[in-house]
Amino acid sequence: MILANLILLSSTKAYEYGIILIYHKFDEPKTPSTSIPLKDFEAQMRYLKENNFNVVSLSKFIEYYKKGYFPPKTVSITIDDGYKSTMKAFKVIKKYNYPFTVFLYMEAIDRYPDFLTKKQLNELKSYGKVEFGNHSYSHEHFAIVKNPKEFEKKFKEDTLKAEKKFIKLLGFKPKFYAYPYGDYNNLVVKILKELGYKAGFTQDPSSAGVYSNIFAIQRQPVVGHWGSLKHFKKILNYEQLPVVEYKPEFGLINTDNINIFAKIKNWQNYISCGVYISEKGWLKLEKKDNILFLINKIKINRQKNRIGFSCFNKQTKKWATYFYMIVRE
Repeated sequence: MILANLILLSSTKAYEYGIILIYHKFDEPKTPSTSIPLKDFEAQMRYLKENNFNVVSLSKFIEYYKKGYFPPKTVSITIDDGYKSTMKAFKVIKKYNYPFTVFLYMEAIDRYPDFLTKKQLNELKSYGKVEFGNHSYSHEHFAIVKNPKEFEKKFKEDTLKAEKKFIKLLGFKPKFYAYPYGDYNNLVVKILKELGYKAGFTQDPSSAGVYSNIFAIQRQPVVGHWGSLKHFKKILNYEQLPVVEYKPEFGLINTDNINIFAKIKNWQNYISCGVYISEKGWLKLEKKDNILFLINKIKINRQKNRIGFSCFNKQTKKWATYFYMIVRE
């Protein structure tokens, strides 16, 4: 028993993160920015198998998150939108006996020609290792806010409308929500909590783990020029940077001049730290003990920006990142 507890403690310290992959379309060359060739997808699934990755369902991933540790090499597979080409990927996934999650754009499902039908949903459901989540009804950008009350009303109505169709087609209410276009803010999170959702998933390109907000869990996109096996191997090797506090916080901000800083755990392990801002690119960060910071404020012009902190871990010889989104009111 003592040995088992020591092993568990070691796992808790060593593995505080996993990786959630996002796919959209498969073998759709007319939309290369959101598609991936099926042969490349097959190669990636084979790579996970041959290298003993722990491929788990999204529900199991959240269980690990709540326990505060992940087994080594934990990966979860998600597919957004629910295009018919999901069925091509399904044949490959089934071959490797992997669990996976499909986030459904509900207005299009069983309605538009490029999207899954009810019959196909039932075929997926019969696999027994697929989960379904909500990806909105209208698939709009839910980030920029002009009038908070109107925004909340619109998002709540959209979510409930999606749920109604979801229940009709699948027979249950979804517990996970993936943000359309990866857009989100704190008002969206507020509504999802009120409606009983358990977690929200972004398109912020970094590993996810115990330092993630459960309604802003990061996922790594595997699409377009990010769909190669080379890039796939690269993102599987990223850690989550242990960010325990950061500014500006994710969601809505009311200024275009921002101070950027992050407080990290185990700061002695990290060097070569930088910060990414969508409209500025990568900037070098100063580091004083456990604080990463920019000396001067940054003026931003875009209403939406992704911010990402990155450092190199001297002990593990891996890059560690932490990404999130801010939205200027």
